[in-house]
Amino acid sequence: MSRYVEQPSVKGHVLLRDVIVVDPLDGRRTPGQDVVVEGGRITSVTATGSPATHAHVVEGRGRFVVPAFMDMHLHALNTPEDVDGSYALMLANGVVGFRQMSGNRALLESRSKGTLPQPTGAPALKATAGDLLTPLNASTVDGAVRAVQEQHRDGADFVKAGMTTRETFLAALGEANRLGIRLGGHLPADLDPREAARAGVWSIEHLGPGVTVFAAASSKEGEVRAAHATRKLPPIPKIKVPGADKLAMKLIKGMVTNPATGTSEEEAHAYELADGSYDQRKAEELAALFVEHSTWQCPTLIRVHTQQFGDSAVHTEDPRRRYMAPGELRAWDKSSKKFSKLPGATRDALHNHWAAQLRMTRTFADAGVPMVAGTDACGAAGIIPGFALHDEFDHLAEAGLDPLTILRMSTTEPARFLGEEGAFGRIAPGMPADLVLLDEDPLASHTGLRAIAGVMRDGSWWSRAELDAVLERVATHPGAH
Repeated sequence: MSRYVEQPSVKGHVLLRDVIVVDPLDGRRTPGQDVVVEGGRITSVTATGSPATHAHVVEGRGRFVVPAFMDMHLHALNTPEDVDGSYALMLANGVVGFRQMSGNRALLESRSKGTLPQPTGAPALKATAGDLLTPLNASTVDGAVRAVQEQHRDGADFVKAGMTTRETFLAALGEANRLGIRLGGHLPADLDPREAARAGVWSIEHLGPGVTVFAAASSKEGEVRAAHATRKLPPIPKIKVPGADKLAMKLIKGMVTNPATGTSEEEAHAYELADGSYDQRKAEELAALFVEHSTWQCPTLIRVHTQQFGDSAVHTEDPRRRYMAPGELRAWDKSSKKFSKLPGATRDALHNHWAAQLRMTRTFADAGVPMVAGTDACGAAGIIPGFALHDEFDHLAEAGLDPLTILRMSTTEPARFLGEEGAFGRIAPGMPADLVLLDEDPLASHTGLRAIAGVMRDGSWWSRAELDAVLERVATHPGAH
């Protein structure tokens, strides 16, 4: 059950009649199609005219249908006892699956037992990590190796590096490779991204973060790295005592609301130095290396924008804040005030770095670096679950990515990223019945992806009117995180 999403009136055997099927794999639009669904799966895709015997009929009337969207960087299950509001916003925005970027043993056990919350219309948990690698569990090489072993034993799908050093990161990566579990996440400040790629890192989040990746595209790489080396790991307890885990997570939560609020003058200088010495040839060489080693990128541009423009009215006065839980908004506002107190030169450096992030994203896309779309929603200041994926689409377009690439980054590429190529992300017989009906052509402009006329999740259909009712319920009793 859900506080916000009512049981759909259309489910089971459904005929979506007379639609234009969009295939993200090759960009084909096939008009005049009937999509038949039964038992949560697509059973046929044929020319319009299929008999509607015993089927609920949804009239497409020539609208566009695409596979529903995946958010490949999310933290919804940081609050597993209260996911209903976030899940409802995701459904209303066509988001039907996600990669959970922070977990723990209890979460992994709950998933194994099938006891994770599943309110009506809930998205699918496609993959989850265990505990983040931080100084709490990975302050030494031995600790990092042991943490990877424990997560592998507990059934994590991947390991996420959160706050590590070059030494502990590479030790964890080596052990992950030995065990056959993927490792991705944040690159430490003292690690060359080329070394991480050659060592087999699975994914790099947030284009770094920091200037780690951008240093490799600088004509003054040594100077940038020396300036960035001043960045220190936060003061997280390294000794396991009763309550240490909870204390560490509380500290981490406070920091991740907006890490940019802790930007030092030295770090700001590193941004300026990297941006002022950008070398396109080196950027393209880095991109080619990522292609060679299949080093995935999840840019989360919406996340870096909310960080680097932390006190901008675009975020602090976003009307969609009305969907967020009051406690969440208080944390966001506290973070915004802290950001506004940074020195003007530091804020300028953060603002100016945005152009470099867009340029790097475009360079990676042009080179064919594998990329997926993600938002870092659920805990990060200014990011509204569900809606944020469409914000991410806007920023990817701002970087210069074409509509088909953007569509792929949230449909077929997540399937390939997770090792499930061909299992979801297309509209074909046998595929999951997770669809979005659009009023506008998503290949003419990425903005068509937000023109949602209806969403099908696991064979159940919610019309635009029903989705608007969901949003109204969330706004009346704000509960998203």
